[in-house]
Amino acid sequence: MKLEKVGMRTFKTGLSVAVCVVLGSMIVQNPFYSTIACVVSVQDTVKGSLKAGFNRVKGTILGGIIGFLIVLIRPGDALLCGLGVIITIYLCNMFKLNKAVVVACVTFLSIHLGVINSSPAEYSFFRVLDTSIGVVVGVFINYILARPDYLDNTKNDFQSIEKLTKEFLELKILNKGSFNIKELEKEIKKVEGSYSKLIDELDYSRDDIDIEKIEETIIICREIYFHIQSIELLDKKLYLSKENYEILREIYELEEIAWDLDESKSPVFNYHLRKIIEEAEILHTINNNN
Repeated sequence: MKLEKVGMRTFKTGLSVAVCVVLGSMIVQNPFYSTIACVVSVQDTVKGSLKAGFNRVKGTILGGIIGFLIVLIRPGDALLCGLGVIITIYLCNMFKLNKAVVVACVTFLSIHLGVINSSPAEYSFFRVLDTSIGVVVGVFINYILARPDYLDNTKNDFQSIEKLTKEFLELKILNKGSFNIKELEKEIKKVEGSYSKLIDELDYSRDDIDIEKIEETIIICREIYFHIQSIELLDKKLYLSKENYEILREIYELEEIAWDLDESKSPVFNYHLRKIIEEAEILHTINNNN
């Protein structure tokens, strides 16, 4: 069995938990809740960390308030317990805290069923406090320590797409072989994922990022995929136009290319091929200027 190396996010999560335990022993009653909030708060991006952390704090506050109010009526009552869970879930959905439902319900049930060693008010206060400490520690360490470079990842994805486009031209066009379009589709999804995380990090980045240029480059990559996909769907005998023939011969510095020429046949094929060549050149220029 091949052992995987420990990822930076895993390392940061462990470090954050260790810091929480130290702080928890000095500030809160039980560091257990702080460490859970800390683990949840270490996400791929700072924005993701803040969102996950704040959702947990909001869920704890909501569950604590509902639990405190209902326990004043009759602690441990089965009907009130069910009603409290319904109210908790309903309010979480209303305030768009869907991912905090479990936290809110656990906090409510802990108070209402008496699974606590202090008063409901005191329990609610400390749950919010230790959860907040875990969130702050997780977000802080995630921000300052080895943040992923999504801008660099996006640029690398663009280079991979350029490489696959060249492979298509060489394998499918020059050598009339087969091309695995699934690899290109995978890279398109990958660059879209990197770009999405880059946008999330934009407000917390120290880099000067030209988002408009990146978006234009992604559009070019999608268009390349569309044109390649269109050619892959053609199943009749294809002919090169003289213009495309000369362009390919010049690009690859070849004396001749083993293709039949005909200006009137295969117009769809030649249109998509010309677009791929043009957009591959644009992508190459963009990658060289980065």
